[in-house]
Amino acid sequence: MVKTWIASVLLVALPAISLASGPTKIASYDRTLWSEPIDSPKRFDRASRQEILAFVRVIDSNPLTDEASIQAFTGIKVPNTDGVERWLSETRLRLVDNYAAASLPCVTTEECPSAGDWQTLALLANKVSIVSAEDRWRSAALGFYSTYLYEQVRLAALFPGVTSEIAKLDEREQNGFELADRQFVLTFDDGPSRNSESDKLAELLRANGQEAFFFALGERLSDRLKTQGLKALGDLYRGQCLASHGYSHVPHQKLAGWEKSLADTRQLTGQIQPELAGKNWFRPPYGQRTREQVAYIDEQGGRVLLWNIDSQDWNARLSAEAMRDRVITLMLLWRRGVLLFHDIHPKVRAVLPQLNVFMQQSDLTPLSCLQLINPTDN
Repeated sequence: MVKTWIASVLLVALPAISLASGPTKIASYDRTLWSEPIDSPKRFDRASRQEILAFVRVIDSNPLTDEASIQAFTGIKVPNTDGVERWLSETRLRLVDNYAAASLPCVTTEECPSAGDWQTLALLANKVSIVSAEDRWRSAALGFYSTYLYEQVRLAALFPGVTSEIAKLDEREQNGFELADRQFVLTFDDGPSRNSESDKLAELLRANGQEAFFFALGERLSDRLKTQGLKALGDLYRGQCLASHGYSHVPHQKLAGWEKSLADTRQLTGQIQPELAGKNWFRPPYGQRTREQVAYIDEQGGRVLLWNIDSQDWNARLSAEAMRDRVITLMLLWRRGVLLFHDIHPKVRAVLPQLNVFMQQSDLTPLSCLQLINPTDN
């Protein structure tokens, strides 16, 4: 039974920060259980196929077809069944496409059995013999995806009453699934830190030749501007893309003064990084926003940028190693995406060099923030 697999995965109880950001458990597992190092494109694809099949197997084993089954699975009293069905439908299509992409290097169908639709892929995933890894890895992977499915279905069941990254409100939004296979974008929220953490991270990125989004809070930018001055803030974000996370870290979906929050933060980011003054990108805290806000950002020349790979780095109970393994697992699963980190936590700096090595050896493409903002310039 699927519920027994959860014992093999790291489960962390979380405080309920908000309905959209506080699941009771999060998923991660020890990637050393996988049978070989992922140090080449071929090995990335081989691991990717098995991660995809593990998630397919878990989804197929959990028929979330009506309100009662979704209630039992998520604990939500009045779930949005249409939202869950939409997420499941889109996810099935993505997994079929991702399995096909991961199978492109294969020479024989014996190595990579073909699966051009969900039904065939589900049948393939339930054939234990096609998983060549050891039982310990398989048990841990199925546990991971049991918990990850809970994370995702919970968000879908709340949407759009509580908006989040789980779905778009508008096609003008971006969430990472629009990227090409093997492309990834780094993003960091909640800065600038009140200590030197943001500064150390930005220096590390520059040393590695990386350009990332920093979705900053207006009130923290204002505090730094008063204490350090404009030049210091310009130096902090040099070579990076400064964008808005709103003036303070509150859900904007029901915020009465949201226009002022966005306008005041836009004024600060434009002052600090004038070269991007007309590119007013925004990430709503907790992913909570409205259609009106999406349209407003578009009118200001920007985009709402969500994410599809959540590191959960802010949780103190999740070690740096467990956070790294979670991110790598989701990169193998989705094969593209926007990575969500926070530049106020030191564990990000601890794992970023390891993630860089993983990406380089797997021939993954780190897409810079400027490439996302100005795609026609590439």
